[in-house]
Amino acid sequence: MLKNYPGEQWETVVFDFEFCNNYTLEVSNFGRLKTHNKINKGELLKGSMIKGYKIIRLKFYSSRDSSTERRFKTMQEQIFKLMKDTTASKKLIKANKLSPEKIKELKLKLQESTLLLNTLKKNLKRDYAKDLETRVIHYHSLVHRLVANYFCKQPSDKHTIVAHLDYDKLNNRSSNLVWMTPQENVAHQQKSPHVIASRASREKGLAYNPNSKVNKLTITKVMLLKKMLNQGKPMKTLVKQFKITDTQILRIKRGENWGYVEAAK
Repeated sequence: MLKNYPGEQWETVVFDFEFCNNYTLEVSNFGRLKTHNKINKGELLKGSMIKGYKIIRLKFYSSRDSSTERRFKTMQEQIFKLMKDTTASKKLIKANKLSPEKIKELKLKLQESTLLLNTLKKNLKRDYAKDLETRVIHYHSLVHRLVANYFCKQPSDKHTIVAHLDYDKLNNRSSNLVWMTPQENVAHQQKSPHVIASRASREKGLAYNPNSKVNKLTITKVMLLKKMLNQGKPMKTLVKQFKITDTQILRIKRGENWGYVEAAK
């Protein structure tokens, strides 16, 4: 059984959709997740990784509609009746108390029933699979956002980003998370040790690689680029002139890269 850490609190996750799974998900202020279903009774959910963040991906199913439920029930009843009939026919043939003509007739009927039974089973299995595909609900959530939703106060609707105070993407304790506006998050990221180290390397020329488009920018070029962005120059023009991707330009525009450099006057 999963043991709690001192001071650890758990909240049940409320999903914004209806599903028929026997499933419950809990999140703790220590950034841990545990599940409850037919198999797991409060076991830890590990999740996976995406861009350095921990993420969980779950599969749910919506309820089956009544007409489909009735159709499946009818098919199941037909299969059950055929199974009883074929079993009875096999017993009669094995007993060998009937005339040769009757046994021959019974064998022919058994062959037809077996073929029909196998067809019904195959169709039911196929229709079940198709029905599941139409009812599947894919759910995913970044763990740090899930923790923040239940344990961190969101000051306003403008605070849409959950940031890690210590810049460690795997430290998902609620005490390490805070809601920020996009502008606050850009300023926060500029203080990241990783950003500072990368900036220092660029300024010293340590990260320069003549074969890499990523490293072709200099402070002077970035200043000019930002000036042209402020002037509303087309993205196509900027990509061609500076020989970098539109994604890099957008990151510079948002302040994610080269945020400390001012636009040229």
